[in-house]
Amino acid sequence: MDLAVSTGTNGRQPVRDQRVAQCTSLGPYEPPICGSAAGCDAPANGEVQTRSALHGVFRPAVDPTPPTPLPMMTGAMIDNGRSRELTTILHRYRWIILMAVALFTVAVSGLAIVFARHQSNTGSSTGHLVAAASLSHQPFLLFRGTTLNKDYGTMELTSTEHPGAERALTPLKCERVAYAGGRGICLSGTGGSLFSSTRAIVFNSKFKPLFSIPLPGYPSRTQVSRNGEYGATTDFVSGDSYASAGFSTRTYLINLNTGKILFDLEQMQVYRNGSRVENVNFNFWGVTFAPDNDQFYATLGSGSDTYLIKGSVKTQVATVLLAGIECPSMSPNGTQIAFKHRNPGVEVTWRLSVLNLRTMRSHPLAETRDVDDQAAWLNNSTVAYALAETGSASAASTSGISAISAGASLATDTWTVPANGGGRPQLLLKGSWSLISVRPQN
Repeated sequence: MDLAVSTGTNGRQPVRDQRVAQCTSLGPYEPPICGSAAGCDAPANGEVQTRSALHGVFRPAVDPTPPTPLPMMTGAMIDNGRSRELTTILHRYRWIILMAVALFTVAVSGLAIVFARHQSNTGSSTGHLVAAASLSHQPFLLFRGTTLNKDYGTMELTSTEHPGAERALTPLKCERVAYAGGRGICLSGTGGSLFSSTRAIVFNSKFKPLFSIPLPGYPSRTQVSRNGEYGATTDFVSGDSYASAGFSTRTYLINLNTGKILFDLEQMQVYRNGSRVENVNFNFWGVTFAPDNDQFYATLGSGSDTYLIKGSVKTQVATVLLAGIECPSMSPNGTQIAFKHRNPGVEVTWRLSVLNLRTMRSHPLAETRDVDDQAAWLNNSTVAYALAETGSASAASTSGISAISAGASLATDTWTVPANGGGRPQLLLKGSWSLISVRPQN
């Protein structure tokens, strides 16, 4: 489908009744309390009393027949009278004693199972937990933890030099993470469907939330400019007229120093070959910032076609560059863009590729598995991306990683591959998603 000069909506009416509220400064952030001691189950007194009553009904108050004495339990220090009394007590309450022993055995077994599961969930993929301050002063990797345990979804840190050896937990729970220049964005979804809402939590270098910005839809992508001044968010939403699918996207640029939304990319002026183009069904997603902190690249979707655009934060004007490029990611030196290239065929799958901005030529990378992710750069020669963990529910379907965007709890791992198209994929960090490489400012 070609981009067309706008002559109207052709009967389609864009839905713009979802409006973004003004952000609210949180001040000191207090994460929600999960669970309550009031919710713990206590033993039912009625059940205990019923058992006592049963004993009272079926056991005579005085046993008419003296019990048969047990074999002598002690030596000469226990006389026959005391021995018969102890034997009688044991005989009368033998079922209670046996029940108590059985319950104790079951409880111990249950604790052993829980402990074993805990050990399985917090094995080598989580590493040794340390304070965030001990890692944030050196180059580190920031990511969303996806090990299937109680910390699932927590924003975490680990050393760039020794990934996974030590991990630090932050107070934030996120679906998507971005950070640069002392500012970060934690996209946090509420609910697990595409009709839910999102909070863009802006945080500082100490991982303290500064602003909370409500957004429509479910979180998909986020990026931060090199100097930390601007941020971009993409969410899946419903209700817009989108010719080829039932869902569409909203992408916003945000001032991270004020917490104010600057504009929706749908408000931009877009040009192709010198002529302005616009369509009610345009969708924008996958922003990445250039090193000058003003220019950015993003995906423009029109029908089933996708295009790489280059825009400016200050002018809010963009130009169409190339077709067939999705989810661009700028290299640290600003000379290359990693992106998803849709494979031919009926089934929708993608191949990671890299575009050279000097020659405007691209090449596929050595990773041949389907990657539905906005890749990141560890350095100018290495690309990082996430895949479903082998054996997880989505691993059987290579495109299943998109289920995370619908709120599914999936175990994922981060892999790397050389940007020049050679080499082979290497596992970087288990239990991670939305990973970025951070080099702290001096």
